[in-house]
Amino acid sequence: MLKSIFVFIFFLTISLAHCQEESDEVINDTQIWLDFNGKYSFDETKSISGFGGYRTTNPRLYDKVLFVPVYNIINTKSPEFMNLKKPLINSFHLGSGFYYTKNVDSEDNFEFRLMQGLKFFLPSIKYIPLKNYIRLEERFQKTFNGSNWGTAVRIRYKLSTVIEWNKHLFSFNQGLYLPMSIEVFFNLTKADQFNDVVRISPGLGYKFNDQWKAEFFISYHYTLNTTADDSSSNDFVFRLRLYRVNVKKAKIIDTKEEEIKELIE
Repeated sequence: MLKSIFVFIFFLTISLAHCQEESDEVINDTQIWLDFNGKYSFDETKSISGFGGYRTTNPRLYDKVLFVPVYNIINTKSPEFMNLKKPLINSFHLGSGFYYTKNVDSEDNFEFRLMQGLKFFLPSIKYIPLKNYIRLEERFQKTFNGSNWGTAVRIRYKLSTVIEWNKHLFSFNQGLYLPMSIEVFFNLTKADQFNDVVRISPGLGYKFNDQWKAEFFISYHYTLNTTADDSSSNDFVFRLRLYRVNVKKAKIIDTKEEEIKELIE
């Protein structure tokens, strides 16, 4: 069933990519993304998280640095009329983003984002949880060529899961796991640069202990631009993510399913 879901979403996202816009030029690049992710819990329901990162391309088209802080609220209640044991919505998220892009052959670009989102789980399939992340982003871009600020709005939908490595050979307190996700972007109004459409991201993760873990992804990204040459790109992205979590006041996890869910970002 899980395989069928991912096959369906794969073909759906590819169809959306081709339906959104006809492009005159297709560019194939390799990208390298590095980022450090942190999280601090104030109590069992409130926390701040975020990451700082560096991104580049091969061939060298640009270098990008970014910082993305997010405020997280765990939802503990559901409407009484729904009579649910657990809330339908797992958490709410408010965040921002700061992106500086140093282009090789054009003017540099700065982007500021605001984001509002929510996460919820579909029923798990044999300890394979399916997390949904829906968010609205408001984007503000400034190119350093004397132009005015540009604005854009988009909706992002991401389906993520984690699968055990070789069933029960490794404990989830410390061991290998397989993270994977598919993300679709609906650009309500397009920005001057970096209008993402589809990201498909299988990966390999390792949890060292309750505070540290690392993940490595080889992803496929399809992106559209609204620049003068109206180009699109099919990119393969190599991404390394290092995580540090403060667990001083973290919630108590007492089931295997909850342990697996905690690994999904």
